[in-house]
Amino acid sequence: MLSTALIEPSVSGDAPDTQLGASGLPDNAGRLLAGLPPLLSVVPVAGPPVFVYVGFGAVLLLLLVPPFALLATLAGVALVVAAALVVLVVLVAMIVKTPFLVVRHLRWRRLSRLSLPVPQVRKVRVRRA
Repeated sequence: MLSTALIEPSVSGDAPDTQLGASGLPDNAGRLLAGLPPLLSVVPVAGPPVFVYVGFGAVLLLLLVPPFALLATLAGVALVVAAALVVLVVLVAMIVKTPFLVVRHLRWRRLSRLSLPVPQVRKVRVRRA
């Protein structure tokens, strides 16, 4: 059989591996779990001990952390500077705008209190002597 050959589906429509039993587990779960203890009890004889892998991972982690820490610090500084600039711009805008608001308020109050009658305009004939 070639490695690219198609696998024919079973006649029943459901593969026996996917049928669930009364417990909610596949029917062949007992066989799968029975094969686990020999797999878990394997003692690695060839290759370096686990401590070498852990040590290599720790060194790699310590080599990768400083650039990320530097980037996070720069991003934090940029956010603080941006927030300070926004606060500064708002304060300058408030300082510049305050006199205009005071003048507008005073003019409105004076005009609302002052109600003089408007004189009527009459046509006047000029007398010539």
